[in-house]
Amino acid sequence: MIRKCISLFIVAVLSTVLVAGCGGTKEVDPYAEVSLRQATYGPPVISKGYKYKIVNPQIIEASGHLCLVREGTVTTMIAGRSIADKIEAMDRSNITFNVVKKYSPYVHFKCEQVISGQDTVFISSAGSIFYPKIKKAAEFRAKDYDQTDLDKFKWNDSAGLTRAVDKKFAVTGTIARVEEDGDNVWMISGGRETTFRVQNPDDSIRMVLRMLADANMGFTGGITFVGEEEWAARRDNHISGDVTVEWVQYGDVVFSL
Repeated sequence: MIRKCISLFIVAVLSTVLVAGCGGTKEVDPYAEVSLRQATYGPPVISKGYKYKIVNPQIIEASGHLCLVREGTVTTMIAGRSIADKIEAMDRSNITFNVVKKYSPYVHFKCEQVISGQDTVFISSAGSIFYPKIKKAAEFRAKDYDQTDLDKFKWNDSAGLTRAVDKKFAVTGTIARVEEDGDNVWMISGGRETTFRVQNPDDSIRMVLRMLADANMGFTGGITFVGEEEWAARRDNHISGDVTVEWVQYGDVVFSL
């Protein structure tokens, strides 16, 4: 009887060891695989720390610490330090973002890892990032912006340009990136006699401008005229002056600061 009990005990111990050896060391992926819509809007998926795996979203554009992605009709931001540089050399047709859901200033995702094939890149937190607001164009209201034809601001109209300084305008035009004094700068143009230089766009605005240029789309947005060119410069380059961009429409979505 004692010998039988000892035998049963040994079998039990060996069974426990085998189970532990086969499955006990298996790593559990903390990122729950969900669609971008489900990660953004729900229904909620059980995931400790709101960790999600977003597989093969469409990468619309990336700049600096921000990456804009889309899946169906859902468009949102994925953020991470130098994420644009990290994914530049990766296969974007086979890419997975391991992210953490964040709720401020709106729902977006902080990237922790980017996976493409056998390559895994770890992304550190980008720290303080200024996120643009994203709103449906039909719901966006451009308060305090005067709807104006860009051709009103001709390079040779000194008096008119002086009156426009520090005022806000909603305009349409064309967008292009050009080289000026060794730097790449963005220009918004109306007709041949009206061109504005975009002054120091942040990552989010620069990203949307690149999206427009890549898609050969026109510019629709809100600008503040911050200063006219000196007369000699206007005469030589036909650039009316500098503007800042506060909001831009891209298709049916508006990005604003």
